[in-house]
Amino acid sequence: MSELKRNDNKYTEWYQLTNVRLDSITNTCDRIESKCQVQNDEMEDLSILNINDQLRILKDHVLEITKNTNQFATHLAKSDSERQKLKDEIIANVEKTHKNYESHMPRNSTPLTEAKPSVKGSLTPFLGENVISAKDIPKLEEWPTFSGEGEYNHIEFIRTIDMLQEDFCIPDEIIVGKLHSWFTRTSKKWYYKMRQDHGEHDWSWWKSEMITKCTNNFWRFKMENAFESAIFSSEKDKPLTLFFKQKDR
Repeated sequence: MSELKRNDNKYTEWYQLTNVRLDSITNTCDRIESKCQVQNDEMEDLSILNINDQLRILKDHVLEITKNTNQFATHLAKSDSERQKLKDEIIANVEKTHKNYESHMPRNSTPLTEAKPSVKGSLTPFLGENVISAKDIPKLEEWPTFSGEGEYNHIEFIRTIDMLQEDFCIPDEIIVGKLHSWFTRTSKKWYYKMRQDHGEHDWSWWKSEMITKCTNNFWRFKMENAFESAIFSSEKDKPLTLFFKQKDR
């Protein structure tokens, strides 16, 4: 009987100890669960913060792209305006050159703005009414040539042709017929291209096209730069030669 009572006491102690341990484990589990919940909440908060940060960065990128787009659009508008301004300036300069040139043209020279009929036609009536005949016209090597390279002077070339045309009463048909011989190097390529694209035209048309092509800002810059950088050398230059060269520039 005494033995049975001892066993009951042991069982009771074991049961109580087991309950205590179970309570401890339960409390531990509760604490772990609570910590997990806190961590989950923190992770959710962190995820929300990360998303907000990414959204803010994305918005900043959108604003930057919008700003760059607006700046580019403004630059394009400014470039278009500057191009139009430059185009207007070139047109104004060409028109001014035309007027200045026509005011110094020989009496019988064809004005740049005057339209003339086709260059085709017989030369016999013209030559028959003038004392100077075809054989009196200067030979090819006596005429000036124009390459369109280096420090060219297209105005001087045009004036020379005009004066020879006036002095020898040469019709446009002969002048136009000799252009392929007077143009050399770069200008000859330009002449062939213009002839292919536009067909036959009189001398006034070719003068106008030459002035339009050659009287540009690049040519002006090149001539002004050559004028300003020219240095006289007694060993290489003759004073009179340099004077006229600078005058032409």
